[in-house]
Amino acid sequence: MKSDPAELTLFLAQCVVDQPSLVRVSRRGPTVIVRVGPGEEGRLIGRQGRVIQAIRTLVRSASDPRERLNVDLDAPRKA
Repeated sequence: MKSDPAELTLFLAQCVVDQPSLVRVSRRGPTVIVRVGPGEEGRLIGRQGRVIQAIRTLVRSASDPRERLNVDLDAPRKA
């Protein structure tokens, strides 16, 4: 049974951050975009990118194998 990649990403991201109510997930084509609250980007990325890479692996393995999904973090740009 395959699950919706956006829902799975939302669940996993909410489990990692301190403010789960601020997590937003959207989908643009083959890309799932995650937005988190201010200052939470580091928690989602993890040390050396391990957390975000694990989320990518889980989402890809739970989705349709013909679909080439990517999970990206939409972080605000610093001036």
